[in-house]
Amino acid sequence: MEAITLTVAGMAPQPQGSKRHVGNGVMVESCKNLKPWRYLVQQAAVNLKHPTILGPVSLSCVFLFPRPKSHYTTKGTLRSNAPAFHAVKPDGSKCLRSTEDALVDAGLLQDDSRIAISSYTKRYCTQHEKPGALITIIPLAT
Repeated sequence: MEAITLTVAGMAPQPQGSKRHVGNGVMVESCKNLKPWRYLVQQAAVNLKHPTILGPVSLSCVFLFPRPKSHYTTKGTLRSNAPAFHAVKPDGSKCLRSTEDALVDAGLLQDDSRIAISSYTKRYCTQHEKPGALITIIPLAT
């Protein structure tokens, strides 16, 4: 079966899963940008116009984060010691969770339990990339 790829661009990936208590036993998501992130993922998935995948899949996500100003010199060039990989918050597995749920909400995947293999990479954007995600879904033989 053929791989399905989609690009989500426009904002840094957002985590899902951390909750905070607001009183009277009510818990809310800690991430205020979760809904806009999930919306971007959903729109990218809907735009594919691909039928819902019912069987097992492999999901791979490359999460792209903007570089902080400290990665650049005063002249605007990338420092030689600037890291390629994003090894700070947010947690990659929580970004994966929000992305998986958005793919299900968009109707691309029947359920996130169909994901039999998953992987993610967190890295900083290269010069010509925008923050977001590169997502590859491969339907697996049943």
